[in-house]
This record gives sequence, C-alpha cells and structure tokens, in this order.
Amino acid sequence: MATFATFASAAARGLGLRAQVTPASLRTAATTTRSYASSGGKSETFEGVTIHHASTWHKTLAHGFGGVMWFWIFYRLRNDFDTFIFGHAQHFEHEMEHEKDGGHH
Repeated sequence: MATFATFASAAARGLGLRAQVTPASLRTAATTTRSYASSGGKSETFEGVTIHHASTWHKTLAHGFGGVMWFWIFYRLRNDFDTFIFGHAQHFEHEMEHEKDGGHH
C-alpha cells in the first residue's frame, strides 16, 4: 500500500496537483460501502453493496409493462398458433396446390 501511495503522490506532484495521498486514506477508501440509486429510503446491505428498495411507481410501472408483454405474447400466439405448432409448411403446401391447378400468384 505504501508503494502505491508514494507513486500516487509523485504522480500528483508531477502533474502539478495538490493532492495528498496517504496509506491511511487508501485503507479507508477500500472499506467504504458502495451505494446504487438514491441514498434515502429503505435499503439492504450485503457484502458492502447497498441495494435500495424500489419505489411504488417503479413497481407499478413494472407490473404494467409486464402485463403488456404477456398480452402481446398471447395475442401473437392466438394469431400465429398454426404456424407456431405446424411451422410454415402449410403456407408452402397451399402454394404448391395452387400451382398444380395452373393458377398464378
């Protein structure tokens, strides 16, 4: 740690910065907890990482988007069920049957 502090001090002096880096400040910086999102409200800390609970409007928006997603999945399944189960073969068979009769597209 002392060698890094010495290097950082020398680099700061070389760049003309007035920063003071000591081994004690490096030790305290390594033990601080990281925090994501806002600093207020309920939160849980696990192994130095603090995760804040989602607000009510985030939860409501997530439920709304989840509902739209499932609506879209069931809508597409309703319209494309035959293709989903049997594949695209029925479309090609229809074209072959049409060509057998001498018809054009």
